[in-house]
Order: sequence, then C-alpha cells, then structure tokens
Amino acid sequence: MLSRYKKKAAPSWQRKLVLFLGSLCGATFLLFVVWTVMLFIDWARVDDCLDQGGSYDYEGGECDFETNHVIP
Repeated sequence: MLSRYKKKAAPSWQRKLVLFLGSLCGATFLLFVVWTVMLFIDWARVDDCLDQGGSYDYEGGECDFETNHVIP
C-alpha cells in the first residue's frame, strides 16, 4: 500500500514573505487606483468645460468662456 504524503507546514519566514509581498502588491494597486481616479476627475473637469463651450486654462485650473487657451 502506498504511504500517504504528509504535507509540512510552511516555515515562518515563508509565511512572512508571502504576507509582505501581498501587502506590497495591495498597496501598489491601491495607489494606482487612487492615481487613476484623480486623473479621471481632472479629465472630466476639462471635458465638462469644453462641452459647455469654454476653454480650459490649464495653468489656472479653471474654465474660461472669454479667452481661448492653448494646450501646453
């Protein structure tokens, strides 16, 4: 009869490494999501200004309906 394979528990350093790498990946993903949301909000602000017929002043960060601004 075949003897059963007894699985050994992972060493503590291996569990700590997996926890550390998982936390690092999670934090990186969270920062990427926050950065993406911030870019989307900025893009939506510019798009809303252009939809209303204005020109977005990138240096001032505001919508201008009188002056036509050039994209830097």
